[in-house]
Amino acid sequence: MINMRHALTGALLMVGSATLVSAQQATPPQGTHGKHAEGGRGRMGGPGLRGQVFKGITLSDAEKANVKNVQAKYAPQMKALREQSKPQMDSVRAARQRGDSAAIKQLFAKSAPQREQTKQLMLAERNELRAALTPANQAIFDTNVAAAEQRLAERPQDGGRRGGHRPPGQTPPVR
Repeated sequence: MINMRHALTGALLMVGSATLVSAQQATPPQGTHGKHAEGGRGRMGGPGLRGQVFKGITLSDAEKANVKNVQAKYAPQMKALREQSKPQMDSVRAARQRGDSAAIKQLFAKSAPQREQTKQLMLAERNELRAALTPANQAIFDTNVAAAEQRLAERPQDGGRRGGHRPPGQTPPVR
């Protein structure tokens, strides 16, 4: 289950990259603290993963062009993988809503090659994105990647919720 989370997190990282690059196309004025200055937002309102790995990096025009080229190179492949895995993800979602854990495990095992292919493609893109940066920005990128991986490793194994399907801090109903 954690591998699926990592694969989905990686996919979100790739999708968020387009947001970050478009946000960096027009450099905001100094002191602006809007969502574009933070590099995009994730599903829960925080910075997206792509925003996290580019946090603190100001891209030069050449770097912007290089990053854009790398993203353009990988975009069709990522889109094809997303479209290829969509029916399976829909099946997993339906099984989850039914509470059918056996079906989820079966679908998860069946999707292992696709997840591995996605992981390898994302790693290749991340390496090329890093190579598109100046050495000073590569150091910041490396630090940000390590921090993002650390946060992923520290996430709760139960999908971020403690005590079943209740939000944190909510007490169970009294019976």
